[in-house]
Amino acid sequence: MDRLASLQPYYVQEGCATSAYPLLVGTILFTLVMHTWERYLDWRQHKRIEARGLLIPPELTSLVEQIGDAPKKDEDAKDEKEDVSSPAALLGKLKEKAPATQSYNLDKSRFKFFSSSFGLVKGLAFILLGAMPLFWDTADSFAAGYFPGSPADREIKTSIVFYAIWELVDTALNLPISLYSTFVIEAKHGFNKQTYALFATDMLKSLALEAVLGAPVLAAFLKVINYAGPQNLATYVGGFFFTFSLTFITIYPVLIQPLFNKYEPLEPGPLRSAIEALASSIDYPLYKLYMVDGSKRSGHSNAYMYGFFKSKRIVLFDTLLKQMTNEEIVGVLAHELGHWAHGHVLFSFCFSQAYIFVAFSFFARAMGSADIYTAFGFAATAGASDTAGAPVMVGVLLFFMVLWEPVDHALSFFMTWNSRRMEFQADQYGTNLGYAAPLQRGLVKITFENLGVLDPDPLFSTYHHSHPPLVQRLRAIEEGAKKLK
Repeated sequence: MDRLASLQPYYVQEGCATSAYPLLVGTILFTLVMHTWERYLDWRQHKRIEARGLLIPPELTSLVEQIGDAPKKDEDAKDEKEDVSSPAALLGKLKEKAPATQSYNLDKSRFKFFSSSFGLVKGLAFILLGAMPLFWDTADSFAAGYFPGSPADREIKTSIVFYAIWELVDTALNLPISLYSTFVIEAKHGFNKQTYALFATDMLKSLALEAVLGAPVLAAFLKVINYAGPQNLATYVGGFFFTFSLTFITIYPVLIQPLFNKYEPLEPGPLRSAIEALASSIDYPLYKLYMVDGSKRSGHSNAYMYGFFKSKRIVLFDTLLKQMTNEEIVGVLAHELGHWAHGHVLFSFCFSQAYIFVAFSFFARAMGSADIYTAFGFAATAGASDTAGAPVMVGVLLFFMVLWEPVDHALSFFMTWNSRRMEFQADQYGTNLGYAAPLQRGLVKITFENLGVLDPDPLFSTYHHSHPPLVQRLRAIEEGAKKLK
């Protein structure tokens, strides 16, 4: 035990003592165990796609055959998208796209084995080489040149520089992964619409936003922790994140999203009228209805709701408008409105706030322990201060990286399970409104247009997928519609 506890990173701060607990070894072992478990799930999924990727599951065939046909219109008013809305046409498309679906998902699966292994090596290298104490000392040396005084006096400024160094290094290391995923895999299968110039512009904009918004938020966050002290830490930090979350939800669609995409009000016409009629029928306050140029970057399609109060908005991807009939789009939006009716957005927001309160309640008890700092190469002294004389930001990072990481994994699985539960509820809401068949047709189209896996490995899907597989959703909608009848 003593030998394990004495293991330290290659780079340590001057005066760093030996930890009394093998926290470094424990972190490495937990990382390896989780990596092995998740790669096992990836291997199961890969084999499943290889074996069944070209087959349409019999139950899926049966469920699609039971979907009602799209309502017939006069020939002059016929929507060409209706040609792919009959059960026979939907099944034909699923079979037609099966080879492309298998190829796309096998390519992604192979690359995931590499990218996840790269992430493992990078993470372990950061820990074993002592990247965190090295980056901190580098940041403090830089900050000392502009802000003379003791390290404690310039701690917040050093924290901002440290955060910038970490982000820049991590972005640079992950850049080849992002480039290959976007310009090789996504491009090979017809989804990528970005140019290298747009990719670079997006990345620079993101980094600039992190600098402009992240630096003051980080400074405020650290000041709140210093002001609160261990006794009031959870309450003050919870209040800070509550205020920040509401502010961010308000400004994000107005100031940040338009920097990357063009949002235009959905034009007047049959689709807008149908959506407004749906919203009116359930008393949904439809303040903003937008179309976004998602095709600027990707061929994938989507629709989503965002925000609270009068900042609520419904957004449709332009790719979605090209793939579905008006009735199917309204059916998909009936599902999205189900999330609003069941309070799913509010639940997620409240859960995140409760998570922050509980996590920082535990952090307040652990932040004074010198062992968590010394195990990772930082000089600290037991009882020296609330953070054992170590920087507050380092304490937060180490707490969530070491002590809280197992809790995060358990909560992540719970959130995945709960997300699937909420998807079923939203599907049932759309079914109750009379959109069972349009919603089913829309889900099938979204699946084959995005080359989604039709028959995923059950264990992989349960652990990873926030949305239930297509077969399960169609079955639940069918059963719900029968109960209504």
